[in-house]
Amino acid sequence: LAAVEEAAGTGAWTEISPALYETLTLAQEVARRSDGAFDVTSGALTELWEQARTEKIPPTAEEITAARARVGYDALELRTSEEGGRTIYEARLTKVGMKIDRGALIKGLALDGIRSTWENADIKNALADLGTSSILGMGVNEEGAPWQIGIRNPRGEGRSDLLTVVSLSNEVLSSSGDDERFFLCEGRRYHHLIDPRTGYPAEMGLASVTVVLPMEVEGMWQGHTGMLSDMLSTAVFVLGAEKGLPFADMEGARVILVDTNGNIIEE
Repeated sequence: LAAVEEAAGTGAWTEISPALYETLTLAQEVARRSDGAFDVTSGALTELWEQARTEKIPPTAEEITAARARVGYDALELRTSEEGGRTIYEARLTKVGMKIDRGALIKGLALDGIRSTWENADIKNALADLGTSSILGMGVNEEGAPWQIGIRNPRGEGRSDLLTVVSLSNEVLSSSGDDERFFLCEGRRYHHLIDPRTGYPAEMGLASVTVVLPMEVEGMWQGHTGMLSDMLSTAVFVLGAEKGLPFADMEGARVILVDTNGNIIEE
């Protein structure tokens, strides 16, 4: 990815691994389906708002405009070719200064990697918890029941303030919320879930989105449901309830939405 970013805007193609090619292809599919609500090329905006969170001062409109000019999933191009009996996978970014947002994918990719490792080791029942926002529940718990995962109230008093409990069995769960990585400035909450289309934190009335997907799906997402759930939770948060729920109605997804008052939104 660093090599792809270094060549951004030069027109040069960078050879990448087959796994990275597949990852970026899937990310582009979600970007297209969400009309850019999810955009893996939003690294420039992510960096800008991370700096703002450190300084606890929102960026200026001019800084946001400049960062947005270096964002756009249509400016990430992928191609394959055949040479010497092998397939070459390549990528390029067509705008100078573009960056890939690693955080948009990394936990979902990790879940998929853990699942693959466990399955190869013939592990049937296990739980992987990557910082509470990405969870893999294989099989059942030690009591022979599905894994029980609490959904926290993002406006609650503490981490033990739960709104509901979700059962996981051979499923993955990803959550996106505004309650951990944020800062307050002049009474306004600025969180890390940025709408790439505006350059500002999404304000669609949601405080958290949880997406649950079965481990086993058919088609292009087979073996990638951890990454898909990760991307879907982000996209739905940015889209809001009205557009987000129909968008997430794929591959047997369960979705739990919590509004900015800490109430579950009933479908």
